[in-house]
Amino acid sequence: MKVAIFTDTFLPQVNGVARTVARIAGFLRQQDVRCLVFAPDCGSLPPGSGEDVHLSPGFDLPFYPECKIALPAYPQVGALLTAFRPDLVHLMTEFSMGLCGLKCAKDLQLPAVASYTTNFPQYLAYYKLGFLERWAWLFLRWFHNQAALNYCPSQAVQAMLAKKGFRNLTVWGRGVDTDLFSPQKRSEILRGRLAPGKKLLFLYVGRLAPEKDLDVLLDAWEMVKGRLPEAQLVITGDGPLAEDLKRRTGAFQTGAGVVFTGYLQGEELAAAYASSDVFVFPSTTETFGNVVLEAMAAGLPVVAAAAGGVKNLVVDGCNGFVCRPRNAADLAAALLKIAADAPHRQKMARQARHYARERSWENLLKTLLDSYREIAGSAVKLKRAV
Repeated sequence: MKVAIFTDTFLPQVNGVARTVARIAGFLRQQDVRCLVFAPDCGSLPPGSGEDVHLSPGFDLPFYPECKIALPAYPQVGALLTAFRPDLVHLMTEFSMGLCGLKCAKDLQLPAVASYTTNFPQYLAYYKLGFLERWAWLFLRWFHNQAALNYCPSQAVQAMLAKKGFRNLTVWGRGVDTDLFSPQKRSEILRGRLAPGKKLLFLYVGRLAPEKDLDVLLDAWEMVKGRLPEAQLVITGDGPLAEDLKRRTGAFQTGAGVVFTGYLQGEELAAAYASSDVFVFPSTTETFGNVVLEAMAAGLPVVAAAAGGVKNLVVDGCNGFVCRPRNAADLAAALLKIAADAPHRQKMARQARHYARERSWENLLKTLLDSYREIAGSAVKLKRAV
């Protein structure tokens, strides 16, 4: 079997979609399934990730640089696909590379599947572009309804898209590397460096951008920090709001109440998770919430907004607490509650780790490959019948 993947984001970019594409491609190669990835040129590829990857020039999406507007040369891409002769095309994103892949699939009469990975229509309001939301939904519905199957990262997203008129929907979630993200990566040295003298460390990991609702997190932190002098908030990530958030929290001053680490990856990120006590995540726009599952794998209970894909991950009172979306008072109350009951917090930490260990990438990727084969087989049977 041969698979062609089209994506508007790829390594070395730091986001869930880029990492998922790389993981899918790596798994397919391990299974002796030939795979060709078409992606924008996002920088130097990590060693071993550039096999069978065709890069196109492009430029950053103005308000979301994690995605590129690629400029693929369609005749060249079409020629590569014709020579490769894939059995199936997977459209990971819906921008220029996704559109190129959709046209190629149509022109070459190849079955196409698609992933819904990002709630861009919801993002628009955060960037004062809410007037475009209706048109964004119309475009996305048009795009995805041409796919034989659409992979939704969570039940919440599947239900939302069904209400919007999207067809051919199924749930294909995300996994987590429980060897990398593990309580065993805890570092007292790192903990002391991040929060010297503190006994309770709250951690946020993610993009520092409007759609992550970090204003709600900081409002909540203002409500609780005076009542929790033993606690520290650590923010890991980067993005367009980084400087504004640092100014607001006094991060440029000695003894600031919030610590910013910038982007962390690999072992450094795993150690940051494991060296913390509670993961806090206010975002209401997630289709899944990869960082939430990573935190659980590291043994952290989660305090999060009950919205999007995250509400399918956090079981209230079991592996964390949920609060009302964009409600700083509710988030503050949850932080105080989890801080006050150490035995329950430790129990939720164990249950979070157990929850994450049941969601291995290997099983998920095998399910995806089975789906590929079923769709490709159905397309072959249809051609023969015609």
